[in-house]
Amino acid sequence: MKKRANIFRYVIFGLFVIVLVYLTFTLESDKGYHIDVIELEGNLMLSSDQYFRFAKLKNKNDEDELTLSLIKDRIEKHPYINKAEVRYDGNNKVLVRIEEKSIEAIIYDGTEQFLITESFELLPIVPFTKQIDYPVLTNPMLPRKIVAGNYLRNYDDVFTGFQIIEALKLAGPGLYDQLSEIDLRNGGDIILTFSDINFPVVIGRQNEIEKVIYFNTLWKTTDGQNLNFVLDYVDLRYNGLMYLGFMQNESEEENSI
Repeated sequence: MKKRANIFRYVIFGLFVIVLVYLTFTLESDKGYHIDVIELEGNLMLSSDQYFRFAKLKNKNDEDELTLSLIKDRIEKHPYINKAEVRYDGNNKVLVRIEEKSIEAIIYDGTEQFLITESFELLPIVPFTKQIDYPVLTNPMLPRKIVAGNYLRNYDDVFTGFQIIEALKLAGPGLYDQLSEIDLRNGGDIILTFSDINFPVVIGRQNEIEKVIYFNTLWKTTDGQNLNFVLDYVDLRYNGLMYLGFMQNESEEENSI
């Protein structure tokens, strides 16, 4: 008797699934609306046209076959998209609101460049990307070739690069906005390059956050731009000391503060 009851439950559950699938496809195919216009909001990295081309939403002949779920599925397949909300807005118009992934940096492994998100996911750099003004992590120590879709959260060099970026963000927009490269030198002494600073900043290894804050303090307490005319380099490899390498025509000696 108990066995028959279990069989009956399975039969009822199976029928329920079949009906649910049938209703889903029936309602979806008889959607009750026509799509003439699709609008995109929230896009910064690419134009709406580029997103639509990727999602194959540019063909007017396909509009009768489009559904809200199909539009959502196609849009969310783009590597830049975190999620998309799609709704029918009336008057034959569909509104798509997207949330793009948050990019932390560009990473260059010596052969290829990738975008890397705040969650350490590698993304390809898609043609016509509008916002690629991110710090570049170069020469990270990686045990294998990297490809789009990899996550690099377990790699020390990448994690250290992220720490430096976040430290400069917290210190204020000045130096972070100028940060152009973090050369990780395959595990060697880290060197920072800034777009409006004519000299390299050597921070070495260990206590990277503290050293970045020290240099930020120097930049803020002096007229940073004037340092361009007198310095060849800044060296923070020695704990508690900041060595300033002066240009020879200014001084033949190194000074420390």
